[in-house]
Amino acid sequence: MLNLGAAMGSMPVTHRMEHSQPRHGAIRVVAFEPDADYADELHRQLCELREFRLVGRAVSWDECRTLLEEQFPELLMVRTTCLPCNLSDSLCETEFPVVLGLGRKDGATLPCAFETLDLPVNPGSFREAMERLRAEIYRRKLGDLSTLLRRYLDFSRGLQRFLTAVRENGASTEIPTEHVMFMVADGNYVRLHTASEVHEIRDTMSGMTCKLDPAQFARVHRSFIVNRAHVACVRRKEGAAMAVLMSNGTEIPVGPNYRAEVESFDFYTQLSA
Repeated sequence: MLNLGAAMGSMPVTHRMEHSQPRHGAIRVVAFEPDADYADELHRQLCELREFRLVGRAVSWDECRTLLEEQFPELLMVRTTCLPCNLSDSLCETEFPVVLGLGRKDGATLPCAFETLDLPVNPGSFREAMERLRAEIYRRKLGDLSTLLRRYLDFSRGLQRFLTAVRENGASTEIPTEHVMFMVADGNYVRLHTASEVHEIRDTMSGMTCKLDPAQFARVHRSFIVNRAHVACVRRKEGAAMAVLMSNGTEIPVGPNYRAEVESFDFYTQLSA
């Protein structure tokens, strides 16, 4: 969309169109035509095309600029002699709005216009031109959508998806990971401890570590994973030993290879007696 900048001086009075039943999905149109008779005829013919919706009429450049900034139209219908030269050049470099030039026969043309119609507008020629414009607008929108989709797919491939719930072996209900206080290795199984229950799933500690959000869970020992939200504090023992105290009173040892991870916890650290 063209960046037109703020209007200078006082805000001009613009002619915005009111619709009792808005045409959802219709192409938004701004008409910049200083001749009232021509403008009324354009409005009448547009009303017969349900794929388009006139959102504003302008009789001066200041009015047109305000409508473009407020309404973000996909189509601008403009008298070829009314558009400033510098803006015409800028419109050539933008996707929207698509420009339909309006001019007298053998009059001035607009380099930025996708198509130009002679005034007074012939209804048959007008409908044919609007169909071509509609196809062009859809083509440009599809191009934008394809670009956004490619960017999303490229971005989503780099996203790491984490478990939000786990299911116990043979159970039909899931356990939200936020309810799990800590996990304990048990051979080829992992026991999940909540505030009141213990659940068992078939997995390994390495497998669970890859599936869990590191912002929520931390592995503190080769046999233990803790939920950061349920850690009460980190205790330093005699020598280099450390332990994590959970909110339910369970004390979990910290393995030598996991001390750096535990030291990054934002919890109060205290020496045990």
